[in-house]
Amino acid sequence: MPLIEKAYAKLHKRYEALNGGKMGEGMVDLSGGVSEKYNLSAPETKELLENGVFWKMIKNYLKQGFLVGCACSKKSDDGKKIDEPGPNGISPNHAYGLLRMEDVQASDLL
Repeated sequence: MPLIEKAYAKLHKRYEALNGGKMGEGMVDLSGGVSEKYNLSAPETKELLENGVFWKMIKNYLKQGFLVGCACSKKSDDGKKIDEPGPNGISPNHAYGLLRMEDVQASDLL
């Protein structure tokens, strides 16, 4: 991974250019594939979450070898990004790669 990171930084002229950006764009750059984004707050995604289809879809993507990542955006009232981890240990405005999924109930995650 450090060698890939170094090559990617060289492509973008400096390491500082890797800070921020969009996860989907980075995955497309590294894989040559396409990306798809799901907003968990969107009504159409909420329905998929509630009936369990979303989690089956993501698990299937992982089984097929797709790159899967997740992130949550959070800003303070004055519009600045928040860096403090939330109560579940997830840091907002940070990208995470998903490597595997355990069978859990959607209600366990909320």
